Amino acid sequence: MDKEPDTLGSLRREIDKIDTAIHDLLMRRSEVVGRIDAVKKRGSALPTGMRPGREAKVIRRLITRHRGALPAVVVARLWRELISAFTRLQGPLTAAVCAPEMSVGYWDLARAHFGSTTPMALHRSPFVVLREVARGEATVGVLPMPESDDVDPWWPLLAAETENKLKIISRLPFVEDESSRFEDLSAMVVSQMPQDNTDDDRSLIVIAANARISRASINELLQSVALSGRSVTALDRREDRPEWLHLVEVEEYLADNDPKIESLIKGGRGRIRRVVVIGGFANPIRTAGGIQPTASAAE
Repeated sequence: MDKEPDTLGSLRREIDKIDTAIHDLLMRRSEVVGRIDAVKKRGSALPTGMRPGREAKVIRRLITRHRGALPAVVVARLWRELISAFTRLQGPLTAAVCAPEMSVGYWDLARAHFGSTTPMALHRSPFVVLREVARGEATVGVLPMPESDDVDPWWPLLAAETENKLKIISRLPFVEDESSRFEDLSAMVVSQMPQDNTDDDRSLIVIAANARISRASINELLQSVALSGRSVTALDRREDRPEWLHLVEVEEYLADNDPKIESLIKGGRGRIRRVVVIGGFANPIRTAGGIQPTASAAE
């Protein structure tokens, strides 16, 4: 028997059934999240249900399997909204956002990633953001990407020789798509929790040197311990800072106690005083025209 032709009414009824099924699954997902929360609290001392590495893996898997006309970036935003909402069911999630020039772009980056219901506060100073996160007044801080012309950069505080609890855990946007961005901005996310290993990551290290070291020498040091990376920026020694500091991005996940860290110091032959892993991020996903992923690595 031939199938009856579609009508507007029949198609709308089909959409209603799909919406009901989606809603049922969301409610079921919420119930499972509650059970996950109970398991987490038995074995974790972290103050939030946020797990950046797990979140990155979820989005990557969905973008990889996505097909059809619906833009992949829309799928990513839907799941970011869901992930943030379910995270808030498990514990606090608040964001302190730094916009030095009151740019709406940083606010938009944070809102797109952390969801429409996550409480956020806007600050001009990155140091206010770091203070709020360090005190636990905010779960995460969103900060501008380090640049070579920063007058008073924030990243050296993460490598200070004090008891620092903050790490870089993400880079925004995680799903990069030209059609969904108001300003061409990127940001780093800091938190009291450590960076997760997603098997496709970059790490940020600070090399504190006793003497001036060229970028070429930094690259040679990295290669000597089988690391690939680039020098992001550097700071000269001054009266209140007895070290030359180099911010370096490494193309893999590095734990604080990774043997390559000690090898870097030894390879410096007295020039390197210490090396500090200040965190890192899951490599962002890029989409072409908002439809399909084209690469997973950030440049």
